[in-house]
Amino acid sequence: MSLPLNLILKLTRACSLRCSYCHDRVAQSDAMSFEVMALAMARAFASGYRDFRFIWHGGEPLLGGLSPLRKALVVQQELAGADQRYQNNVQTNGMHLNNETAQFLGEFGFRVGISIDGPAAVHDVQRPTVDGKPSHQRILKGIERLRRYDVPFGVISVLTERSLAIPPMDLLKFYRDHELFDVCFLPVRGNARAQGESLAAGRYYAYMMQLFDAWLELDDPRMRVREFGDWLLLSMRWPGSLCSSAASCVGGTLSVEPEGAVYHCDKYAGESDYYYGHLRELDFDKLPHSATACRLRAMDVNLPPVCLACDWLKHCAGGCSHDRLVEGRHGKATDICHRRRLLDHVRLMTADHPSVQKYIAMAAEQAKTPDWAPC
Repeated sequence: MSLPLNLILKLTRACSLRCSYCHDRVAQSDAMSFEVMALAMARAFASGYRDFRFIWHGGEPLLGGLSPLRKALVVQQELAGADQRYQNNVQTNGMHLNNETAQFLGEFGFRVGISIDGPAAVHDVQRPTVDGKPSHQRILKGIERLRRYDVPFGVISVLTERSLAIPPMDLLKFYRDHELFDVCFLPVRGNARAQGESLAAGRYYAYMMQLFDAWLELDDPRMRVREFGDWLLLSMRWPGSLCSSAASCVGGTLSVEPEGAVYHCDKYAGESDYYYGHLRELDFDKLPHSATACRLRAMDVNLPPVCLACDWLKHCAGGCSHDRLVEGRHGKATDICHRRRLLDHVRLMTADHPSVQKYIAMAAEQAKTPDWAPC
């Protein structure tokens, strides 16, 4: 199969932070057993896929130390075929990045995503420790350890109403001044059952337009904002670089819960419509053609009229289907597409920008190797 398989492995749903907006943490979560972990990778390597991204996730995947990841490396070396390639990614809250962990991640080529919600004044309110203490400085120290051992990393920031009070240029300068040059900005989302805090699409995209303008004004080629790279591609009528801009992400991502339940994506955990079954019962080769996958593809293309009438549709594909599901269950109107307004804005702003050729070159390079990491 031509596209890589993103296999999200939820090592645990427990976590060492108590983020105000989190609906993924399960206080009494068991850790993923070695049997489930090994079976998940065996199913993957036995399939027709040739490229894999193993995404170690949680909860907090480093809560149980390095033992699970050490065992995973052994399994991968034993099972990977000669023509199969794989990359290991860890998505962490950054609280457990000591020297031993950073050295291990660097030695074995892991890529790391770290959650940090901007300046301490916002981050520490939204992402406190279990006992209510600040976590910002500890996470920045963990990032320094990653640098010390040459571990490639990026930052994921969740935007909330509190975040939107920060002037866009000030927010960008925070990342630049801390040399956090690879960033993505996600709106806080409730889950698919309409539980938890959500940032309205209109509020998110309006702020992101301001942030995009500030990014162009900052004109620092080191600053890579994942969403902006994707929107630049789309604005030039090229294929996007993110799964949220794909016509359908069905078959490109699978998520495995600690006990072995397999879902279309970790955003849908607990949703019966998006449940493939238990690892013991599944053949990954057959999943893209299963009744569940066919039904999910049909749901992907079941777009609201505002999408069907839009000239951006064949490029943006209507955005992430989970976002549409959450918006619908939260009772949000779907007669206005804020994503369309944003793409019109990006196209307008880059058409006459003095540095547009630099950004076009950057976007063209991205197009050669789409990120395709779940967002």
